[in-house]
Amino acid sequence: MKLFKYSLFVVCAAAASASNADQIRADDMVVQGNLCIGTDCVNDEDFSSGVLKLKENNLRIRWHDSTATAGGPVRQTFVGTYVDGEVGQSWRLDANQSSNGGDNGLYISQMSLVDYPVYSDGSAPDYDCSGAPANPRPIIGTIPEGDPAEDPSNCLPYSEPLQLNVLAMNGGLNGGVSLGIGAEIGDGEVRLGNDDLKRRLVHVARAIADSDVLIKEQLDQGLFQAQQVRLNEIEALITMAENELEVLEQEVATSGSNGSGGNGGGGAAGWPLLLLPLAALKFRNRKTLA
Repeated sequence: MKLFKYSLFVVCAAAASASNADQIRADDMVVQGNLCIGTDCVNDEDFSSGVLKLKENNLRIRWHDSTATAGGPVRQTFVGTYVDGEVGQSWRLDANQSSNGGDNGLYISQMSLVDYPVYSDGSAPDYDCSGAPANPRPIIGTIPEGDPAEDPSNCLPYSEPLQLNVLAMNGGLNGGVSLGIGAEIGDGEVRLGNDDLKRRLVHVARAIADSDVLIKEQLDQGLFQAQQVRLNEIEALITMAENELEVLEQEVATSGSNGSGGNGGGGAAGWPLLLLPLAALKFRNRKTLA
């Protein structure tokens, strides 16, 4: 009887161990039906919205290219801390941020394969862990730059993975979109960078609708071209006035050399000719303003 009980115990233990172990299939796998993956999947799952469903509080899809090599060292900055490491072998698709109260959105990011130590930038808080546990713990100072930052739960150094967002789409009603590593996301805006990082949007078609973005080519052909035409008109009027002034000066010089006042009327008659282009310029300005 003891032998039977012992054998039964061994069989149950082996079965329990096998149920918790990873299952590896060295062959193709075909699923002729729908599939739900995640701890929140239940029996009789509703697949009306799709044949593949990821159902969990933290939805993540990760790609790991085992043949790729990591790029050069990069730095990701946080509030008071930073992480130095390498990315380039792994990408991740996140649906919503994992922390409670985190942003609702979709993120495509470059991920590091390992966690890296988190360091202070000179302003990370130095927590007091000498007393009873508290939430939050008291802050007794700041950690010098380059020293390991502290986990607020136990005041010990900790590590984080590098996660550099390449595409972020906020899920709010007035949500924004950010494109490119380092781009900040803002409500109702599409951003390609931040205050220090500027990027250009190139190969953009000419604007058609009133709300379309106007490209430089259209600016040159529109506003700038009209201004250039206006400048050319002003320059022509100025040239005309200079020519009239030269004629008037010649008449005045001739009148003075003759010593006769009879030709003075001719000099006076030249003034209206000088004022004519200026009057035309003033009339043109009024017409433009109207």
